[in-house]
Amino acid sequence: MKRMQLLVETREKTGKEENKRLRKAGYVPGIFYSPHYKNNLLLKIPEKELFRFLSDKKHAHGIIDLKIKTDDDKEVTRLALIKDFQYNSLQRKINHFDFYGVTMKEKVTLEVPIILEGEPKGVKEGGILDISLREVAIECLPADAPQAFTVDISEMGFNDVITLEDVVLPEDVKLLTDITRTVASVIAPSKIEEEEVEEEVEEEVIEEADEEEAEDEEGKKQEQE
Repeated sequence: MKRMQLLVETREKTGKEENKRLRKAGYVPGIFYSPHYKNNLLLKIPEKELFRFLSDKKHAHGIIDLKIKTDDDKEVTRLALIKDFQYNSLQRKINHFDFYGVTMKEKVTLEVPIILEGEPKGVKEGGILDISLREVAIECLPADAPQAFTVDISEMGFNDVITLEDVVLPEDVKLLTDITRTVASVIAPSKIEEEEVEEEVEEEVIEEADEEEAEDEEGKKQEQE
């Protein structure tokens, strides 16, 4: 399976003021770290490019050929995962990102999206599709990593439920999420409306990570060098 590619650039300076300058110039500061390489690498990427890349969930959680352009115009490639990124929901900006370097010989833990295909029969009859799970955790070698799991839901009727037991996994992929978890169900309209109200209340009390948290994380990783 062809891996996604992402081009980033190295940067020399760090610190809050430098990161603010980068963000003002339209870049997102980040870092590459790995137990397989001696030094961490300070990185930057245009924010528009990173948003475009992350807009596809398969990119956000998959194995990446990270192409790193250095100041002397050389380019090196590292196999990596997006380990973390801090998003400011109020400003709608990505403050920081972390890439974790892996090798083809070590198993990795990934979050893989679930793609639902088709329109359930129960929805055509007036029901509502309630999606309970949009991604699952798996463990596998990078070469065996799927970009997504596809589930056909066209035959679902009223009160039908699909769980992870109904999802077919490749032989060399280990499922880490509880196999009894519900993926989707077709329910009556009144029930889904009540659940949506509860979700909105929960979202109001969740605080997004701010810029200082990103700076602290970067500082800790630099201290590990």
